[in-house]
Amino acid sequence: MTNPPDIVELDVDAYRAAISGLAELTLDVVNGGASVNFLADVTAAEAAAWWGARVDSVATGQTTAFVASSAGRIVGSVLLIRAAQSNAPHRAEIAKVLVHRDARRQGIGRTLMLAAEARARRDGRWLLILDTVTGSPADRFYRSLGWQEAGAVPGFALEPDGRLVSTTYFWKDLR
Repeated sequence: MTNPPDIVELDVDAYRAAISGLAELTLDVVNGGASVNFLADVTAAEAAAWWGARVDSVATGQTTAFVASSAGRIVGSVLLIRAAQSNAPHRAEIAKVLVHRDARRQGIGRTLMLAAEARARRDGRWLLILDTVTGSPADRFYRSLGWQEAGAVPGFALEPDGRLVSTTYFWKDLR
């Protein structure tokens, strides 16, 4: 990639239009071994259905989707999911931090995370949470961004190849 990708916050119409690209991104990261809800045999239709199931949440504003795109292709994503509980107006979750294997080590993940954090601050959401595979490159990435470990749950999820792995929960206070 020669030019840095564009980071875009998607409205619901743009989100709908991006679903096939998000599905392709998902297949790439799963095929690269990332544990992001799917096993190795995930199909494009299954990945698209997962992203499509979030349209209503994007439409209501509970979820904000950000994508990184380059040369008309989605190369990264992040979701900011606001807590819906009345006792949690200050909290949100970060999810689906994905970067295409061909676009890694270029600051795309960091830029996406900073965009999501900035939006959370604007919304008054100062406590963020996320989870990832314990000891993974993503685990190290979140730590490099100042995320704090809350704890790990052994045997929480399966890697795409079916191996059982632990998940570490993280939090970040944006105040």
